[in-house]
Amino acid sequence: MKFRSSLLNVSANGNAAQSPKRLIALLKEANITRDPASAGTFEVYGEHRHYERELEWLLLSKAAIQAYGIVLNSLVDQTLPLSQDLFYWDEVLSSNRYTALYWLQTSPHRLVGFSKEIYLESMKRLSELRAMERPQFLRLSSSQEDVTRPPEREPEPKFESLSETTRKFYGLVKNTVHERVNLHRFIAMSPFSLARHEIRQKQASIRKLREMQASALGVLIGEGLSFEFDEDHDEWRGIIERAVLLMENVVRNVSSVEDQSLDEFEESVFVFDRSEEELVGEDIHGSDSLHLTMNSGFIDGKTTAALSTRLQDILLRHLPAQAIASKELTYTHGRPGRLTRYWLPATALLLSSTTILRILVNRQEELKTWVMELGATIVDFWANWVVEPTRKIIGTIRHNEDSEVALMSRKSLTADMESLERMVVDFAVDNPNSTNSSLLSPQEIEVIRHNVKEGDLTPVLKAYEHDLRKPFQGAVKGELIRALLIQIQKTKVDVEVAISGIDRLLKSQELVFGFVGLTPGLFISVVTIRWFAGMLSGKQQRSGKKKEQIVRRLRNVDRILTASGAIRGQNQGCLNYKEHGLLLCEVHVLREDARRVLNRALWGEFVADLEELVDVRGGVTKQMKIVDRIRWAYARWLK
Repeated sequence: MKFRSSLLNVSANGNAAQSPKRLIALLKEANITRDPASAGTFEVYGEHRHYERELEWLLLSKAAIQAYGIVLNSLVDQTLPLSQDLFYWDEVLSSNRYTALYWLQTSPHRLVGFSKEIYLESMKRLSELRAMERPQFLRLSSSQEDVTRPPEREPEPKFESLSETTRKFYGLVKNTVHERVNLHRFIAMSPFSLARHEIRQKQASIRKLREMQASALGVLIGEGLSFEFDEDHDEWRGIIERAVLLMENVVRNVSSVEDQSLDEFEESVFVFDRSEEELVGEDIHGSDSLHLTMNSGFIDGKTTAALSTRLQDILLRHLPAQAIASKELTYTHGRPGRLTRYWLPATALLLSSTTILRILVNRQEELKTWVMELGATIVDFWANWVVEPTRKIIGTIRHNEDSEVALMSRKSLTADMESLERMVVDFAVDNPNSTNSSLLSPQEIEVIRHNVKEGDLTPVLKAYEHDLRKPFQGAVKGELIRALLIQIQKTKVDVEVAISGIDRLLKSQELVFGFVGLTPGLFISVVTIRWFAGMLSGKQQRSGKKKEQIVRRLRNVDRILTASGAIRGQNQGCLNYKEHGLLLCEVHVLREDARRVLNRALWGEFVADLEELVDVRGGVTKQMKIVDRIRWAYARWLK
């Protein structure tokens, strides 16, 4: 049979989900129809027909599971962006500046709507005025008697000119505008207050749509394909039937935000017996109404045909209609489109484009000079602050003489010290009285030379002390000036000795200073390259923003759990359908955000914790403990 190949095609991709079009084509190819007989017993159909019905049920079960995944993916994809819309409206309401900007952004739409209302109202009044100005015999009579009775005299109707019609229409427009302005004055609400009221209405509609779609997710996951039975293995057919009916009811009613409340929606999705009038109104179903057969003693051909038809209806009609309705609601009540949000800067840019173009044309040379100077600055920065410090570090490691750090030349201290030794020795030889001897021997000269190296200038200081008693006489006849000059040389040598110590200290830390000089240029270069690479690769969100989003999602999960009535013992301590759906959406986003923050091993453990978190059978208390575990276990990577 054809549905045997269809069964193989449905199972061909393993766990991969089929596309809706492919699944519809496979169901149509199987061509599952009802039996001509109504009994449906084993004796009538025989063993071969019984085997075919078993294959039909197997095909429909696999198709139902595929459709179940398609519906869930569609609802999740529609629900997730609604959180961003709610966040956008919260941000607009939190700031008067943003509210005023929203009023300016939507002012063209508001003006067009106001003009359309004025036009329609004026046309309506013009039609009424023309009807009043018509002759009696052209007016619509209120009774049949007036219509059938011919008038005694039929005056010729008047045809007004175009200018007369324009004058009347202009007067009606003027009066209508005046009435609307007076009405707004009577309401006594500023445009700012009206904008805030409009934002709150949109926010409430988006929140209700999000809650209903989250409730639909909770209903499908909690009450959908749950194969939990002990001995009666035929019960799975009833589970498939119930899942198909549940999917149909959910998809048909989830976008009816304005027609029903959340409680009414949750009650309507479990109403499986539909009235005969509703079934007759649908051409594709006819009279094949589907009822639950949880433990049927025979395999009914009507049931498989009706299931196949309903699955095709879900994928072909109801799901696309629901997606279109959800998209329209989001377009109407969600955040404005890009054209609405950016028409102000786009208009300003368009109006100033001629000025910008004129500036660019008139200052071409200056712009070229700026570009060339910028390029030269970048090249010089790279050469002087990255390449050159790197060369010096390499030279320091190799002990090159050109790369040494020094505050003075190598032989400067030696020359000054030898000069000081000669000055002191000559002074001692010329003034033997300062050494208490008439003639200095070579040994004594060598001792003086050694003392000078140690910083001892006793012969010079003794003569200096002697001449200070009579400074004028010592300056003229004595050695006072000579002693002062020698002490000046001694001070110079002391300074060079101190500088030499600092020089040795710098040389010992030469490699450290090289890295200190390289660090600023290298840091600026790395930061600039990473920023430029991020701009080219299109990365808009850094890891820090992802961590911030994960923390915010965990906060939303905690709010869902703590605000649930399950904490107070309602619903047997478990989340209701709406809370379960909201939790699933938050966990889905958490899973994707954590992929970009955590490594592969940690991400696997994080996903395991999330799967345990969405299991509502353990109760809300267990889920709150899991949230606490996630917080302290992954706090290091979420800071």
